[in-house]
Amino acid sequence: MAVKLRFKRMGRSNASFFRLSAIDSRSPRDGRVIEELGYYDTRNKDQAKQFVAKLDRCRYWLDTGAVPSETVSSLLKKSGIEHRQLRLPKPGKPKAAVQPPPAQGEKKEGAAATA
Repeated sequence: MAVKLRFKRMGRSNASFFRLSAIDSRSPRDGRVIEELGYYDTRNKDQAKQFVAKLDRCRYWLDTGAVPSETVSSLLKKSGIEHRQLRLPKPGKPKAAVQPPPAQGEKKEGAAATA
């Protein structure tokens, strides 16, 4: 089971807040959670009360292999939890190797010699 740390949107329209949750990656955004870890209230003016999380439990989930979303990762970093996520290349066609242009004295390959 792949676990992600991400936000669930709560509240009413134009007055939303978000709950930080450990969720199975196959579940919908507002679906069943494994564990509630905190909340993020963007409307709160006090920076200390804006993002509240159980940092020890967040660290536990990160150590067990949970992948945070970009927003969660940046907020945890501000709170003092560093998490280095391995960046894998996106699947697709491999890019062709870029070759440097030929030097001025060299001739291009395959060009017909005219003399």
